[in-house]
Amino acid sequence: MKAAILLTGDEITKGIVKDSNGGYLAERLTALGFEVQSIVVVPDSREFIKREIRSALDRANLLLITGGLGSTFDDITLQTVADYLGRELLYDSNYYSALVESFTRRFSREAPKGLKRQAFVIQDSVQLPNSSGSARGAFIKTDNNEIVILPGPPMEMEAVFKEALKHISLPSVSYSRTIGFVDLTEPEVEDFTEQMLSKFPGVKFVTRVRYYSGPTVILTANDESVLEELCHLFTDRWKKYIYTTTGEELVQVVVRELRNRNLTVSVAESCSGGRLSAIFTSVSGVSALFPGGIVSYSDEVKMSLLNVNESTLKQYGAVSEEVAFEMAAGTRILFGTDVGLSITGIAGPSGGSDSKPVGLVCSGVRIGSSIKTYTDRFRGDRETIQLRGANAVIKKLWRLFWNEYYIE
Repeated sequence: MKAAILLTGDEITKGIVKDSNGGYLAERLTALGFEVQSIVVVPDSREFIKREIRSALDRANLLLITGGLGSTFDDITLQTVADYLGRELLYDSNYYSALVESFTRRFSREAPKGLKRQAFVIQDSVQLPNSSGSARGAFIKTDNNEIVILPGPPMEMEAVFKEALKHISLPSVSYSRTIGFVDLTEPEVEDFTEQMLSKFPGVKFVTRVRYYSGPTVILTANDESVLEELCHLFTDRWKKYIYTTTGEELVQVVVRELRNRNLTVSVAESCSGGRLSAIFTSVSGVSALFPGGIVSYSDEVKMSLLNVNESTLKQYGAVSEEVAFEMAAGTRILFGTDVGLSITGIAGPSGGSDSKPVGLVCSGVRIGSSIKTYTDRFRGDRETIQLRGANAVIKKLWRLFWNEYYIE
């Protein structure tokens, strides 16, 4: 079965918002056994949306549309889809009352008139509840196709997509496995993948790069035992580079390893500004092993809270392996954890020099009495360098676990 994805929004076509919905939906649909035909982005234009709906439905069984379900003048998706299908747009007074009540209770003021836009439904559609927001989605079945309309904000889109899966006609039973790699490039993985592709013609292979961790290979087949065999072959070839064969994020694997070893962890950050802590706290239940972290942006905070020596800062500078060493040691003492992680660097765009350019990041990992320090160079804008630096620390901790470094 074939699927198409249509992303709507001037904020996307103008580059104001970076889309993540397309990749999320494509990966999920592929894992379900769909063949994704296209991912198209269009502005908030009835003409553009109708044209792409027509094109998508000519080649796909399922069309997913995101965006345009809000309460502002440019939220036109429902009306446009209704017009295309020749169906009425019906007013749901009960839902509007619920929206007004919720708004008034939350903000203690009169609800805006525009909220009424979210109370309309397409004739003969199934409403998809939104546990993360107010914009409901819709499932529509035509003679030959199925259409799912989802909100644009990623958190809401994911919540409503889960509801849509209760109604979408799925391909014949298929199985999927996702293999995740660390410290490998996509071309290296691709060479081996192509060899497997020729040996297993009944398996669909999709490669994708998780930007801050590494490439992944998504395997889909009707025979689960074939996928098991393939995972073993990939593992035999790339054993020390594979962190999952079941699609987990790298931080989820790291947290599980910490939990299995009864280890607690804390972090000390400078240039990453809390992003390392955010990565850890994205995992449910991490509070049992992650008591906290500290953003030690200034030298004064590094010295007063992490016991970084003033002489170290003067001799080597805040961005150095020597300071990363003392930050990792300091956070472990401050929070009383088994593992201490640190990161300090120059995220830019200013602050760099010939000897310490923008993108220079130093980090440290302390496990027990042993401390490893590292220096990396990253390219990109400020946010990219911060995210790459923070995720690099997660990679280094995973690598040390894999090498059983912590066993003395």
